[in-house]
Amino acid sequence: MAIDLQQIGKRFRFYTNLRELEMEDLKSMTGSDEETLNNIIHGRNIVLDELVSIVKHFDDLNPQWLIYGEGSMFKPMDADGHCHEPNKKDCLKKDKAAYLQQMKNMLNELDAAEVAKGHKPDIDALMAKLDQLRAAQQ
Repeated sequence: MAIDLQQIGKRFRFYTNLRELEMEDLKSMTGSDEETLNNIIHGRNIVLDELVSIVKHFDDLNPQWLIYGEGSMFKPMDADGHCHEPNKKDCLKKDKAAYLQQMKNMLNELDAAEVAKGHKPDIDALMAKLDQLRAAQQ
């Protein structure tokens, strides 16, 4: 499976926007310089070793989703904060309720790019799940 640097950048922007992380937060969390982070965010000149070392700092981010667009953005965790990963340190609590509408809007942006790659069913399934979550929150 080919790696699409621009898609990685879009997904990383989606994740950081969702988590409300600014450049200063990213630099502080990862210890990376602004140029490296900007390259990842804009999907250009990404060195995979640097990407892997940065992704390790985001315990709730699913690297399979970030790199290939497969699976969920977040590693699995239930509403009570119980992790379903074998290595419990790989999970963080997610607050979906506060971001459902923002996620849906950002998914629309990702939709066009994913459709071009043939991932339309994945996007449709994620949109349906967001609708379900929103309905459950109301």
